Amino acid sequence: MSLYITRIFELLFMPPGLFITLLLLTILFIRHGRMVKRLLVMQIIIIYVLSISTTTHHLYSLLETVPPLTQASIKKLDNDVIIILAGGIQSRAKEYDNKPDVGYFTLLRLRYGARLQKQTGLPVIVTGGIERNDITEAELMKQVLQQEFEITADIFVEQQSTSTMENARFSKVIMSQHNFTRPLLVTSAFHMPRALLAFKPVIDNITPAPMGFMHSEIDYIPGDFIPNSKSLWQNYLALHELIGYGWYKIRL
Repeated sequence: MSLYITRIFELLFMPPGLFITLLLLTILFIRHGRMVKRLLVMQIIIIYVLSISTTTHHLYSLLETVPPLTQASIKKLDNDVIIILAGGIQSRAKEYDNKPDVGYFTLLRLRYGARLQKQTGLPVIVTGGIERNDITEAELMKQVLQQEFEITADIFVEQQSTSTMENARFSKVIMSQHNFTRPLLVTSAFHMPRALLAFKPVIDNITPAPMGFMHSEIDYIPGDFIPNSKSLWQNYLALHELIGYGWYKIRL
């Protein structure tokens, strides 16, 4: 039920659904000139603010609060397993005979997870249960780690979860089965705060290993105030994550 509520909320109040909602309201009040003007101005402001890199900087500064691991800190780690969270799956990849493939963020997380594995020698848990054409995110993640990143360590597959909270719950089951107690948690930097909210109630001694940072210092040059599609996409992701973080704070 909560999933449907989330989807409806995103449809109405997150771009691009938000833009459509405002346009429908404009049509509804078409005979009220003053109201139409206000709605149009509101649309212009919202679209502009959500399309500039200045907004991206500020939104991701709120999310990317966990610092990355340094090479010095990696050498001192005493963890016993690496957990890599899925970040999406493609139903069909034309270049792979139209078979499912890992999504963009999943691939980035796998790349960093594989790097950590080679530096530490630790076993890996891949977690993600969203399924496309009879294969789950986690199964694909294992294949990529073995075939493309040449990971030969043990890889445990958790393929029941469909949310970050379930990632935590079902990963804990695998950890208990194999006596793992100190995981390294790999996920996108903007997703790490919500992931820690989900994992800390069920797993102690977590070491966050964020990656894929989008937040960077900004010099406020004229180009930072020019609308662009990349910023619109990044700001959508940030808003989605901020709302998800708030939802987890309420539920957990």
